[in-house]
Amino acid sequence: MQVASAAEMRRIDHRTITVYHVPGIVLMENAGLQLMHFLQEHMSELTKRHVTIVTGRGNNGGDGFILARHLWHRGVQTCVLMLTARRQLRGDTRRACEMARAYGVPMVHCATTATWRRASSVLRHTDIVVDAILGTGLNKAPTGLYAEAIDTLNTLGKPIVAVDIPSGLSADDGQGPGVYIQATHTVTFALPKRGLLLPPAAAAVGTLHVVDIGIPALAVAAEDIQVTLLEAAHIRLGLPQRHLDAHKGSHGHVLVVAGSHGKTGAGVLTSQAALRAGAGLVTWAMPTSLAHTMASNTVEVMLLPVPDSINLGSMTPAALPTLTQFLTRTHALVLGPGLGTAPETVACVRALLPHVRVPMVIDADGLNCLLGALELLAECPAPVILTPHPGEMARLLGTDTTTVQQQRLDIACAFAQQYGVYVVLKGAYTVIYAPDGRRWINPTGNPAMATAGTGDVLAGVVGAMLGQGLTPLQAAQCGVYVHGLAGDRVRHRLGVRGLIASDILVELPYALQAIAKEAVCSLA
Repeated sequence: MQVASAAEMRRIDHRTITVYHVPGIVLMENAGLQLMHFLQEHMSELTKRHVTIVTGRGNNGGDGFILARHLWHRGVQTCVLMLTARRQLRGDTRRACEMARAYGVPMVHCATTATWRRASSVLRHTDIVVDAILGTGLNKAPTGLYAEAIDTLNTLGKPIVAVDIPSGLSADDGQGPGVYIQATHTVTFALPKRGLLLPPAAAAVGTLHVVDIGIPALAVAAEDIQVTLLEAAHIRLGLPQRHLDAHKGSHGHVLVVAGSHGKTGAGVLTSQAALRAGAGLVTWAMPTSLAHTMASNTVEVMLLPVPDSINLGSMTPAALPTLTQFLTRTHALVLGPGLGTAPETVACVRALLPHVRVPMVIDADGLNCLLGALELLAECPAPVILTPHPGEMARLLGTDTTTVQQQRLDIACAFAQQYGVYVVLKGAYTVIYAPDGRRWINPTGNPAMATAGTGDVLAGVVGAMLGQGLTPLQAAQCGVYVHGLAGDRVRHRLGVRGLIASDILVELPYALQAIAKEAVCSLA
C-alpha cells in the first residue's frame, strides 16, 4: 500500500476530478458513507448512542456534514457543532452542509470561543465524537477557537474518531506544531498519509483504518509515489521456501562477527535469531579469550575464535586472515553487535570490509567503527544493509537524534544514495531506505520492544534472510516485518512491560508461520 504526502494526495484528488470526471461532491459523499459504515461496524448499538460531529470550514468539515446526514437519516442521535459561520463555507463543503440542513440535522454554530463554550455543553451527553475540524492541508498551529475546541475534545474522555487525520497534525511529517486531537480511531481515505505513520502523530492516531472512496488506481499510479507501507501479502511472497529434499546447507550459512568483553549477549541473540529465522548454519566469530565461556551458551551455533586483545577482550586486525578465509564458506555476514569500539577493533572492521564478497548487515558497533571512514561503504564489493537506531543514524549523518526523528521518512535518502546502501532506520514504524530513493514503512512492532537486545535479534533475522538467498531489499523487508510481528505476538500475551529480547527470539518461528498461513492482522 502506497503512502502519500499531502501534496500527492491533492494531485490524486484533482486528477480523479478532472481526468476521470468524478465530481468532488461524489468523493465527499463516498467519504461520509465510509465513515458511517465504520461507525456501524466498530461502535456497538449505534442507534442508541449520541454522536457529535465537530466541523471546520474545509473539505474535512464537508465529510463531517455528509456523515451527519447519513446518521440522522438512519435514526442515530446526531448533532453538528460548526466552528465557522455558514456563510464562510465554500464549494462542496457548503453543498454538504445544505444537504444536512435540509434533512433536519441539528446544527449549532460556534464561530467564537464564547459561543463554543456555551454550545459545547452538548458534549457532556455525547457518546462518540467525530473530529472533522482540520484536514491534511494544515500548515500552521491551530489557534483561537480551533485550539480551544481541540483542547476541549481531548479532555472529554469520550471515543474520538478522526476524519482523515487528527486535527492539528501535519500529514507530511507527523509533527504537531500546536495542540492536536488524540484520537481513538482515525479513518483515512484512499491511502495512508505519511504523517499518520510517523511520531508523534502515530501515537495520536489510535487505530488507523484506510477506506476506499472510489479514487481510480490509475489516478494513484500516475503520481509515482516513492513511499510504501509493508503488508503481509507482500512479505509472504518473499519468504524463503523449504523443499522436501532440503538440508542445512540449503538455507545458507551466516557468519556473525560480534561480541567483546561484557557484550557477549549481543552475539548470542544475533546468532540464535539467525537460526530461528531459518538459516541452515550459523557461525559466531568472537574474540578467543571469550570463546571458552560461551561454548555452553551456544549449543546450535558454531564458534570461530579469532585473535584478540586479551586484556580487553576485543577483536584485532590479527583476526583478518581467519575471517576473510572463513567468509569464502558463507552466504551472509552480520557485523557489529556488541563488538565494541576499541581502536584495534575499529581497525579490524575497516580492514575487513574490502574483503567481504557476501551480502552483509552492519549493526551497532559495526556502524560506530565506520565513523570517519564512511567512504568504505561505497567501496564495498558486496551489498550492504545498515540497521541504525536513531542515535546511530544521527552519528552517521553528523546531526542529532531529534532531527532524525522529525525527518524519519526523508533523513537517510541522500545517505543511502551516496553510499549505495540499504538503510533500516529502527524505531516506531521502522523505515527502509533503498539507494534509488524508494522507502518502505513497517507497520509491525510496538513500544514493548523498546528493550535491550531487540536490535541484535533484528540484525540476526535480516542476516538469515540474506543467507537464504533473498535480495538485500527483500531481506530488509522480511526481516523488519517478521521481527515486529514476533514482538506484537509476544505483547499480546505479556502486555507492554517486561518483554525481553529472548521472548522475541522464541516467537520468530511462530511469526513466520503466521505470515505463511495468512493469519496476520494487518492495517484495517
